[in-house]
Amino acid sequence: MVALGAGLRARGHDVLLTGPANFGPWVEECELAFAAVGGDFERQLKDAGDAASGLVYQTRFLVRELVPLQFEILPHLCADADLIVGAGVQFAARSVAEHLGKPYAFVAYAPVAVPSSHYPPPFVRNQRLPRWVNRLLWRTFGVTSQGLLGRAVTRGRATLGLPPVSDLVAHLSEVPLILAVEPELADPPPDLPAATRVTGPLLLRTDASLDGALERFLDAGAAPVFVGFGSMVSGSARPVVRLLARAARDIGCRMLVQAGWTGMRASDLDLPDGCMLIDAAPHDRLFPRVHAAIHHGGAGTTTAVARAGKPQLLLPHLLDQFFWAHRVRSLGLGPRGVPIHGARRLAQVSRLLVDLVGTERYAARARDLASRLGRIDGVGETVRILERLVAARV
Repeated sequence: MVALGAGLRARGHDVLLTGPANFGPWVEECELAFAAVGGDFERQLKDAGDAASGLVYQTRFLVRELVPLQFEILPHLCADADLIVGAGVQFAARSVAEHLGKPYAFVAYAPVAVPSSHYPPPFVRNQRLPRWVNRLLWRTFGVTSQGLLGRAVTRGRATLGLPPVSDLVAHLSEVPLILAVEPELADPPPDLPAATRVTGPLLLRTDASLDGALERFLDAGAAPVFVGFGSMVSGSARPVVRLLARAARDIGCRMLVQAGWTGMRASDLDLPDGCMLIDAAPHDRLFPRVHAAIHHGGAGTTTAVARAGKPQLLLPHLLDQFFWAHRVRSLGLGPRGVPIHGARRLAQVSRLLVDLVGTERYAARARDLASRLGRIDGVGETVRILERLVAARV
């Protein structure tokens, strides 16, 4: 959404981004206005540990904290807006738009965020199910979502003088919906809702350069394997990284580990020579210089690695990350992924690294796909769609 905000600003629009408070400094560094809705999400996830990946924790957090807070704060923040755009776990924005009489759109980053017979709901790990099973799972997901979250949304709508919602999934998905994905990578299904538009991914382009120490590491030898889990905080990360580092040492492979939100430190990992730990680096600058990537399977990371033409191995934690692991395997871009929470007790993690770096077929497929990606300006196309929504209401 920061990339979209920058694109809108470049077209002369005023932009206000909202989100957890810990994102504020980064958004403001990108010269965009920010308002916090929620506290330090990174700290909350770290405090919760592996429970944060569970549906019970996520549902309690949404019902008790985030949804009520969204309904409390957003009406004031959006009062003067010409357009409201939701994304992620945004459950109040459509109701706020309805209350204020504003146009509304939602941005999704994976096809499994949208009801379809071709893919199951995002929490389902098995992505190779018959279509009738997917339809059944979506109906079950709709009933479950209504039972778990529908009352929280209805209570919030009541504060705005709006009627109850009887089908939460339809309420959230039957809107102008922007599916911000690379079509060849994500394979959007043909039965998407009529109001859905596939625009290409929203990737932030920066002028940032790589840290000097990182540049020296990259220049000092063969391209390393990147390992990073983004904003995931699984307790399995450290033992998995230790396994991978030992395997990398045994096969003479260099490795670059990104701490991300895991809080990993060099003292935790006992990294051998040829391995380096970093805090963060711009993916568009870093990934073209690595040999391969092992990561959690976030939509942005998966797309950035694919655009760089590198093979990848996914260790998914939750939600759409299982979909992206399925797509990487289906396209031949890397080995079959394994869930991070099972990876700690699986000796196959080391074998998967050997497979990832030693199979030329993965590298060739990754290069071939990369040659066909990037043809759609996702930010530009999304901006044009949003501008048309506003113009239609004038």
